[in-house]
Amino acid sequence: MTLKKFKNEYRLICTDTWGDAMDAWFECAGQMNKRAMEIPRTWEYRPGLGIGTDTESYWYELFENAKANELVQIGRFLFRYCQYLKFKGKDY
Repeated sequence: MTLKKFKNEYRLICTDTWGDAMDAWFECAGQMNKRAMEIPRTWEYRPGLGIGTDTESYWYELFENAKANELVQIGRFLFRYCQYLKFKGKDY
């Protein structure tokens, strides 16, 4: 899944800007953790129980099949996007 495809898919399914962005970001980081990829410290990511992925997440299969470099690009985008939403007071 490329970043462009991710953004298009996100626009289609987004009903809760903050919640949907966080779900996607956590699933992306969980998939990176599952693959033992380096996760930037600035993300302050800590996996929950297990490896950090959630089979109930909308993004699980899409990110499961994504290439490593695609996960990194999507994760970076989501980190910046979540920072922006928080700055604008759209978090909860």
